[in-house]
Amino acid sequence: MPIYAPTLPPAPDLTLGQPPALVLMRFDFTRLWRQKIGRFFGFTFLLLLLWKVARIYLDHLLHTNQALKPMQDFAKTILTQGAAFQADLLNPASYLLWFLVALVGGGLVARDTLYRVRPLMYAHPVTPRDYLLAKLGFASLLPFLILLPFALLPWLMSLLLAGAQGPVWVTAPLRLLPAMAISSVLMGSLAVGASSMAATPRAGVGWVLGLVLGASTLASMIHGLAGLPAVDALNPILLAETWPQLLVGVERPLVAWLPAVLGTAFHIGLWTWVAARRTRPSEAVI
Repeated sequence: MPIYAPTLPPAPDLTLGQPPALVLMRFDFTRLWRQKIGRFFGFTFLLLLLWKVARIYLDHLLHTNQALKPMQDFAKTILTQGAAFQADLLNPASYLLWFLVALVGGGLVARDTLYRVRPLMYAHPVTPRDYLLAKLGFASLLPFLILLPFALLPWLMSLLLAGAQGPVWVTAPLRLLPAMAISSVLMGSLAVGASSMAATPRAGVGWVLGLVLGASTLASMIHGLAGLPAVDALNPILLAETWPQLLVGVERPLVAWLPAVLGTAFHIGLWTWVAARRTRPSEAVI
């Protein structure tokens, strides 16, 4: 009696469903939500956000309440409303934000390396480009979402209380949102590049912190020894703080325009290239 091969199911239509990069990003966000790692950081950033909003409300009271008129001159020395005040809206404890990016982004690629899941992903309709875009997108979107309330809520409260005469410029979001995007991509590319060189998520956290603090220390040493302020562009922490200052027009930013552009392009290009090399299919099977 002849034995016939079983009937194979029809081939799936790979054009249906969401793009693989979006699916991987959603998975990373779901894993981050289930880890409940954001409770401490969320509480800290919430306190910082409430403080910035309270400063705007206090400034409104000082200008509208006649009983507080004698305190206006004293408040002007504390509550500055110029370009520096606008740039300071995106400075919610930058070291804490970098630590959060290191803690979350350090395991993005290293965890897949440890458990050898990239060969399984590449065996399905997930290309190395999709994988890299998903990791870079997640690591860059996370700090952007954290900084977004710091740019929008003080702006909205300033408009509601005092309109165009409020302490926050009406055009502030048009300047702050691009600065947030550049700083977030800088953080995300460095985190993914460092994570791709680590073998475990814990080592990935160390890689991110080591690269950030090492580059900052090296730039400070060269600046102090050689007297070259342009070398500060190697410091990713200063670069993330400089872009809001540059786009709102601070007179003396931490880093000048040309060094900031070159330093940011160097970091983004270098760590994206490292991540692309370390996530190739040939690296996934080692």
